Amino acid sequence: MALREISVEGYEILSRSSVTVVGIGATGSPAADLFVRAGVGKIQIIDGDTVDVSNLHRQVLYSEADVNMRKVEAAEKRLREINSNCDIVAIPDFLTSVNISSVLGKPSIVIDGTDNMETRKLINRYCVENRIPWVFISSIGTVSQAKAIIPGKTSCLDCFIEQDVNYAMSCEETGVLASSPVMASSLAWTIAVRILLGQSVNGDLYHIDPWNLAMEHVHINRNPQCPTCSIIPS
Repeated sequence: MALREISVEGYEILSRSSVTVVGIGATGSPAADLFVRAGVGKIQIIDGDTVDVSNLHRQVLYSEADVNMRKVEAAEKRLREINSNCDIVAIPDFLTSVNISSVLGKPSIVIDGTDNMETRKLINRYCVENRIPWVFISSIGTVSQAKAIIPGKTSCLDCFIEQDVNYAMSCEETGVLASSPVMASSLAWTIAVRILLGQSVNGDLYHIDPWNLAMEHVHINRNPQCPTCSIIPS
């Protein structure tokens, strides 16, 4: 509240806001942690996976005692320890085209903590159709990315990623520099807070490579032929 950029008014907005984090792993964990610490009113965490020992070097909500537990159960316990006043809803499911409407609902904003493009495409279409802002995050190797997607204002995921694109690389095969997803999640959280507080946000794609001490951003225009967002008026 003492921070001029947020202030008491901004804190009150956050306390009335609801956030959904889809995927509570390397990128979703830090984002959820920051939202709960910031006093968000409600947070919904969605993930059908369990904690593996290989997750521990980069997924900040978990410890060795959580291995083999459902991620949302371990994450919920930790988040409640951080802020007992936050309304935390844990859903132990993977997001699918069948359950997306009932699971996502109508939050103030959605944070992408997933690790596959198929689920991100589902989030993109649902959020665009329902005019819900969301923040895309990806991380692999030493590089992470973050981008705000505000329906009717910025480009969406399908504006720059082809419909049939298939990413073969995985974290298990390539590895992840632990600092990279944390930095991207911190940036994504900051972007999300700006959106919630009504501050201006562009739709640039931010690239972060902490190993090579590099950060850059690329502006992406809305695609007038985009199959997803071209029908949404500005």
